[in-house]
Amino acid sequence: MQVNAISIAGELGMYLPVPLFGYICDKMGPGKLSILSSGFFGPAYLLAAYAFVHKLPYQVMVIAFVAIGSGTSSMYFAGVTTCAKNFTGNRGIALSLPIAAFGLSSLWLSQLISRIFVDSVTGELMIGNIFLCFSGFLVLIGLSGAVGLNVIDETEEALSAAEREGLLEAGSNGPVYGGIGGNDAISITDSDDQKAWVNRETRKFLSDKTMWWFAAGVFLVTGPGEAFINNMGALIQTLYPPQTALGRVNPVDPATHVSIVAITSTAARVTAGLLGDWLAPSDTTNSDNGAPAPRKFSCSRMTLLFLSALLMCSGQLFVALGFAQEHGERFWVVSSFIGAGYGAVFCLAPTVVSVVWGTENFGTNWGIVTMTPALGATVFGLIFAQGYDSHAGAGGFCWGQECYANSFTIMAGSVLLALVGWAWCWKGVGGWRSRGVVV
Repeated sequence: MQVNAISIAGELGMYLPVPLFGYICDKMGPGKLSILSSGFFGPAYLLAAYAFVHKLPYQVMVIAFVAIGSGTSSMYFAGVTTCAKNFTGNRGIALSLPIAAFGLSSLWLSQLISRIFVDSVTGELMIGNIFLCFSGFLVLIGLSGAVGLNVIDETEEALSAAEREGLLEAGSNGPVYGGIGGNDAISITDSDDQKAWVNRETRKFLSDKTMWWFAAGVFLVTGPGEAFINNMGALIQTLYPPQTALGRVNPVDPATHVSIVAITSTAARVTAGLLGDWLAPSDTTNSDNGAPAPRKFSCSRMTLLFLSALLMCSGQLFVALGFAQEHGERFWVVSSFIGAGYGAVFCLAPTVVSVVWGTENFGTNWGIVTMTPALGATVFGLIFAQGYDSHAGAGGFCWGQECYANSFTIMAGSVLLALVGWAWCWKGVGGWRSRGVVV
């Protein structure tokens, strides 16, 4: 129970304040946000080390991990926003690489910790020393980011884009998405608007109905993905009867499948970013201003997003229909399909946000959308827990298809519902295609 409370605290610290971190990144620059991450990480890990060594009440560790989650989120946003604003010509791969690195960090750190921070006498991990090392290491990383994370010529690029759009759409009073255009070009130089807490572009983003449909889709897809990752150990235990019944150990190793999820998720993020840039249709509206010629073959990022979500849905249905029950050798299909689909969605979704609503307020915009995974993880985690507990025996242990069939069927249906909402955003009445947005 205490471990769950600490884990939940870390997730709350990571996801709930992200709009604020995105706002800071847009207003003050990613360097300032990187410094802020150091301010979270240093004291938080010191507090965690002290609480562990001196066996303080677990509530102290909860406080530490709320700050650690906030530090993680602020460092993530500093890196991703810098890439989104600096590499607009290849935004898919520019976003996928830092997001993939974010996922890979736990892999190499876990390998390093298991070899260096082990007590030679007892063989146990030296948790206090690990926390102390993280405190110093992450403070240095945050301070390095303060120097290296800069948006290059953001003002000049925005003004140039505004001038091009202004020539094409002079006199237009309608909203222009995916860039800065029409009469909204004055927002670049309007000092009053820039000083406002919520500027014109953010108000436009929040008033756009398609944004809410898109965010709802992110909730409906990433929630089941997060719930699967968080409950994979419990799910694996349901595949075989308890050890006492058969006199043997469950042959499925959870650690192996955690690695499979991490590897497939990382590979999918990089692949989705590359394919998104390589196959995305060209925007020919500015063909007189040096825009690339239309490609002979193109594939919208939304199509890639749909395929990624369907891959995740296939893994969920594979579980729900019982194909892995007492067939642990098949569980790799589940971990790889859900891992790859989840990873690709987490790369393509911020790319779509940057394309549709531009990069001027990308930190704030994506920060608002990315609050949904925390809520989704909670909702779908409770759905899985309810199904598990309702069929658990006297000892609280559940095994068999009935433990998870209904919950994973609901998760698969949730993903399919998200596809309907995304399709409406893209091709529905007043959707992105009707606005001329090339995604």
